Amino acid sequence: MGIEIANDLLTILLLYSIPKSYENFRIAIESRDESPSPETLKIKLIEEANARKNKEIPNIHDSQRALYTEKKKYEGYRQTESRQPDTYGKRNRHNNKKFKLKCNYCGIFGHKASICRKKQENKNPMLNNNKSFKNNSATVQPKKQNKR
Repeated sequence: MGIEIANDLLTILLLYSIPKSYENFRIAIESRDESPSPETLKIKLIEEANARKNKEIPNIHDSQRALYTEKKKYEGYRQTESRQPDTYGKRNRHNNKKFKLKCNYCGIFGHKASICRKKQENKNPMLNNNKSFKNNSATVQPKKQNKR
């Protein structure tokens, strides 16, 4: 019963027979100007399956270790050469210690440069002029009288 199927039709049949998880792959192949031959599609599918398998089970060699990380996105780090996780960390449910942080502007521990008071004062000179006044009120000192 030797029925021959055209290469384009065979490619389309193969594309629509792959699992739904390969939908992005299928769309990428369909969006090409020319559809690949069934042999080329078979090779591409095998490469994609191998890439997905390697992604699920990372096999990290020492030369690739610098390019791969499993750390959480928001995990704090100390600013040291070793880049070890910060044991102090930000305050959260599990860790009640305060985040020990040094301001890059004034050098004082306990705040960031974005909320530094000295930086705010230097940006706004009116704050420097009004520093001697408390709550926008001035105190008048009595004149010294000369005793004669």
